[in-house]
Amino acid sequence: MKPVFTPDAAGAYSLATIAIKIGLILLGSIILIRLASILVGRLERGVRHTGDGEEARQKRARTLGGVVRGITRVTVVILALMMAVRELGLDVTPALAAAGGFGVAAGLGAQSIVRDWMVGFFIIYDNEYAVGDAVQVAGVSGTVEALTLRHTEIRDGEGALHFVPNGEIKVVSNLTKSWSTPLVRIPVSLTEDPERVAAVLDRYLAEVSEDAELKPLLRDRPRVLGMEEVSVTQYTMMLQAQTLPENRVTVARAIRMGAVARLRAEGIAIHAPVLQPGGPVAPSQGSGGAPGPGRSSA
Repeated sequence: MKPVFTPDAAGAYSLATIAIKIGLILLGSIILIRLASILVGRLERGVRHTGDGEEARQKRARTLGGVVRGITRVTVVILALMMAVRELGLDVTPALAAAGGFGVAAGLGAQSIVRDWMVGFFIIYDNEYAVGDAVQVAGVSGTVEALTLRHTEIRDGEGALHFVPNGEIKVVSNLTKSWSTPLVRIPVSLTEDPERVAAVLDRYLAEVSEDAELKPLLRDRPRVLGMEEVSVTQYTMMLQAQTLPENRVTVARAIRMGAVARLRAEGIAIHAPVLQPGGPVAPSQGSGGAPGPGRSSA
């Protein structure tokens, strides 16, 4: 190892000279990081103008930009440190050799980390999901809050934050990709006529497609798919709407609440009849004028 200040034939390095060189290295690093940030910004703008869906493009641009900026800054900082140490008169060759040997040994024992990085790279490259998407991965469901080469952070519906290593992700279910078709299930009493219920719901969905608040969120007119899940007391009517991914939950809740209110307004019972000593009696909001619970039929 050479001393920090070693005079030679041309003269001795002064502290001011070393400080100037290190300052130039620092300045060059800042300039490189700034240039890289500008290039990444252009990359983000290019991503925002390619693909389907403005929200999806924005999320992918943020994800790619964050990862590329992080890699660039780490690389520039490491190179700047190596150059600064060399200017101080320290030989970094032994350190690099030792780091290489340590890297091989660590690589053999950290294959999972390398796998996480590779999987994370292809997740970002293939645009499987991005920050803000609602996904189901590795047994966890929720919204992606952060995505790095190492892991994915997912916030579930109860507020818990899950850190999922990318190497553990085998299958990705993206619930906010391009478009979504939320299914709304409405239970109806078995005493009600299915054709009448379907007609009422169809008229309601026609009004929904023209609603000032919901129409901008829809890609197509909602429709009644039909009856399913018939039991001894009730059956289920299935409704479907095609909407933008980020509005899936909002549209489903609005249609569900409106459908229940419309059925009640039409006198259609939405739950099973109430059992009384004299036999099954339809609820008070049911059709047919049967007495409701708690009323006498005298």
